Amino acid sequence: MSEFEFDDNDREPVDAATGPGSVTFVGAGAADISLVPIAGERAISQADLVVVDAPTAAEALANSGIRTRAEVVCVEDDEAAQLITAVDAGRHVVRLSAGDFYESRFRDVTFHAVLAKHGVRTLVVPGVSRWVSVLTYGAITPTSAFASLDASRGARSEDWPTAPTTIVWTNDEHLAAIAAQGAERFGARSDVLVLTELGTNSQKARLHTWKEVQSGKADVRGECYLVVGPGIAERERERLDWFASKPLFDWRVVIPRTKDEVDELTGHLTGYGAATEVVPTIAIEPPRTEQAMEKAVRGIVDGRYLWLVLTSPHAVGAIMERLAEYGLDSRALSGLSLAAVGRGTVESLERFGLRADLTPMGDNTVSGLALEFPAYDDLIDPLDRVLVPSADVNVQPLIDGLVPLGWEVEEVTAYRTVRALPPPPETREAIKTGTFDAVVFTSATAVRNMIGIAGKPHAAMVVAAIGPATAQACELHGLKVDVVATTPTFESVAEGLARFARARTADQVAKGLPVRKPSERRRRRRKATSPTE
Repeated sequence: MSEFEFDDNDREPVDAATGPGSVTFVGAGAADISLVPIAGERAISQADLVVVDAPTAAEALANSGIRTRAEVVCVEDDEAAQLITAVDAGRHVVRLSAGDFYESRFRDVTFHAVLAKHGVRTLVVPGVSRWVSVLTYGAITPTSAFASLDASRGARSEDWPTAPTTIVWTNDEHLAAIAAQGAERFGARSDVLVLTELGTNSQKARLHTWKEVQSGKADVRGECYLVVGPGIAERERERLDWFASKPLFDWRVVIPRTKDEVDELTGHLTGYGAATEVVPTIAIEPPRTEQAMEKAVRGIVDGRYLWLVLTSPHAVGAIMERLAEYGLDSRALSGLSLAAVGRGTVESLERFGLRADLTPMGDNTVSGLALEFPAYDDLIDPLDRVLVPSADVNVQPLIDGLVPLGWEVEEVTAYRTVRALPPPPETREAIKTGTFDAVVFTSATAVRNMIGIAGKPHAAMVVAAIGPATAQACELHGLKVDVVATTPTFESVAEGLARFARARTADQVAKGLPVRKPSERRRRRRKATSPTE
């Protein structure tokens, strides 16, 4: 037992089964699980259990930025029984699904079974309907009335609705049969808009005839949407294929991440049409010895410090995790003044309901914080001690700045950064063989670490660097740098990569060449050698 622990008998155990459970059906975007209404996000943050459609949905939820403490599981065969059992146990359940949960005719059994058992504890948060998504993502102007047909499990000719604009949802398994029905209904040579990969950065919108779709010319894999009506022919479809017109459309971009979060960077790249994959190159581990952190947390609770200076999101996480081990939460920091370096650190504090009292207005570094830190005044300041939990950040400039101001600074190792384990084999293979189209390096450390754990990127991949120092690190490792950001920001490096891709496409068009992504390069055939050579 450590020297500082709390008696569990001081806290009353909470039995979930003693309280009433609930289930909330939350709809999201039909193509993007992160498109969750505010009411749905609130329900997810308060849930004990979140049930999703598939493992990919669980992964998308984890990467969406939506905060949740809930257990996330996939739906079982008996969906209604799964939800009812959880509610009976007193759990607050969210059933998260793409689009509206109730818009599929195959889900009404689940909904009504739950409603019959737990009517007053059943809530519904609508999502973005797949039918509305088709109109929006397809840039289709609807007529005065439109109708939809769910043919994901096939359909009969008599099932087709009658409306000026008709949307059909189906997949490659039933596409030929549905196209035959469409040809019979509208004419084999009439136009139909085929939408695939709806709402993703691989979306394609192509105009075909029903005969072409039936013969397989549409080249559909997986689900698709078929749209007929005047709205699909009012304008040139190629011009309205706005996903494909993005400069990084369908590019796969790998981002090696070090200690900083790269959500902003992935957001900018996604806006330009790229699909991103983040590869962690460092891992966060506890300090080798625990005594120093135990002493620091005890000092926080005992009121030993006046200021707590946090230099990274990991420092925030380390302090909060240690407080949680002792049954405490963010309220234990209520008597402290908080200083934070970096926007990520400020946002990390906010996720725990805390607000930094001091952040550098200019240079957002430990040196900048030292220049703006108030001097110790023994007439108004009850204490002169400052706690600085850190790891790989050099805080000596902060200490050198605070000591002359009269503060006694205590630095403690809160965590360690070590090189991460190699990424999955398929990711390493994609990096080495050039299946990715580009790589974006955000620091010299990211360059060294990624090559160390995943190997050197293929020469065909476009290399983007966030600044000259990062570009120099790339060149030292034998990489040709194609893009260097004009300013060291995520927005600038994403814009630079998009500009490079746009110029590359324009050059291919000017030369009369087919427009290809870097990963679609022509493979050179190896020259055959005779046995005598």
